[in-house]
Amino acid sequence: MFDIGFSELFMVLVIALIVIGPERLPAVARKMGRFIGKAKRTFENVKREVQSEFETEELNKRLAENNILKNTKEAVSDISEELKGIAKQAGEKIPETKDWNK
Repeated sequence: MFDIGFSELFMVLVIALIVIGPERLPAVARKMGRFIGKAKRTFENVKREVQSEFETEELNKRLAENNILKNTKEAVSDISEELKGIAKQAGEKIPETKDWNK
């Protein structure tokens, strides 16, 4: 996660020991550990929610595309049937068309 080497970590611990003191260092370390854990969990929850939202948006987009395609197929089929009826009334024979509803 962080690109911290041993020497940097050691330097931070020495400075913390000097600033905080040896008697309060364990309590501060526990609080920092809890804070970091809570921050990680919060970040993971936000990440999960954003990912879920993107997936939901993608599914809605696909559903909309499928509905448009279905509506277009139905419209073409309706027009085809209408044209067949008009051709029959006129006594014309029209070639068979492909069935797009399959």
